[in-house]
Amino acid sequence: MTTSSAQPIAPEEGRLLTFTPLSRLESARELVSAIQLLSLARSLAEIQEIVRTAARRLTGADGATFVLRDEGQCYYADEDAISPLWKGQRFPLEMCISGWTMLNRRPALIGDIYRDARVPHEAYRPTFVKSLAMVPIRTIDPVGAIGNYWAHHHEPSAAEVELLQALADSTAVAMENVRAYEELERARLETLERLALAAEYRDDSTQEHTERVARTAALLARALELPDAQVELLRQAAPLHDIGKLAVPDALLLKPGKLTPSEFEEIKGHAAAGAAILSGSSYDVFCLAEEIAHTHHEWWDGSGYPAGLSGEAIPIAGRIVALADVFDALTHSRPYKPAWPVAEAVAEIERLEGLQFDPAVVSAFRSLDPLALVGPVALERSAA
Repeated sequence: MTTSSAQPIAPEEGRLLTFTPLSRLESARELVSAIQLLSLARSLAEIQEIVRTAARRLTGADGATFVLRDEGQCYYADEDAISPLWKGQRFPLEMCISGWTMLNRRPALIGDIYRDARVPHEAYRPTFVKSLAMVPIRTIDPVGAIGNYWAHHHEPSAAEVELLQALADSTAVAMENVRAYEELERARLETLERLALAAEYRDDSTQEHTERVARTAALLARALELPDAQVELLRQAAPLHDIGKLAVPDALLLKPGKLTPSEFEEIKGHAAAGAAILSGSSYDVFCLAEEIAHTHHEWWDGSGYPAGLSGEAIPIAGRIVALADVFDALTHSRPYKPAWPVAEAVAEIERLEGLQFDPAVVSAFRSLDPLALVGPVALERSAA
């Protein structure tokens, strides 16, 4: 056939050509690559993205779906196909082929979907699908299914099913790993919260100071256009800024009157104490928390403590938490003072620009709504 006599390729046909069947060696490499990526996945969304592409490539299929078991329904969570299938839709387990696969815990191989009573034909008529292969994700108590679809009549081979099932088995392991990882992450965050509360419980009856400082610090970091990952790490580390208070005697921490010079020197020791408590960790969040604990009382002009750092020698996280901590302390009552009205607290922050606070951080603070930072309790006190 000459070029001049050839018919132009329709867009959908052109896309079909990009997923031709792989050789046995290529299939093995594709499967190994997918398994490696799945081992590194840290979220269900990552797993879905890996599987939807790998499932289609492994068999040269025209479409693939990632289905989750959601109580008594099949949830078509993701897909990769030449035209839309059922992404985002739910069907009863008993009314779709993915449900049959999960309920029977074995693959479904269908060369002609319109000759198989298990297939809800009306759901398939708007689609390109003529043939399919569906395998369960985990054969013992399946948690989902992976489907492959062809736009032409195709009898799924034993080799294709083995590849899909191997991918599904690896997907099950990856999903379990993500579940375990998420549980560990929740436990880690709870540990951070409880450590922060241990320090704040002694002089903050509401125990909300650490949460407000973390929220304000994250908002400031975002306004300064720090990377999202750094913003989140700061949000997690900021609540530990005053963990060194655990080393301060109650007689000083809760003293209602003015501190003597020697008492203030003793109070100042909480910055170094906090850094010591958090030191030696290999985890990023504790390393940052150590840095914040040690530097959030440093002043931009060099008159702070404990090291007398100035300007950009103070880490950015310390500069951010310094402002967040002071603003929250001003707008909430303490044993030694009542809460300040928000407007007066804002004026104080601006007065200390270039002295205690980094001008860039103060500029970021101006872009925020101060009333939203203090919470309803502080607003009520200020109004009173």
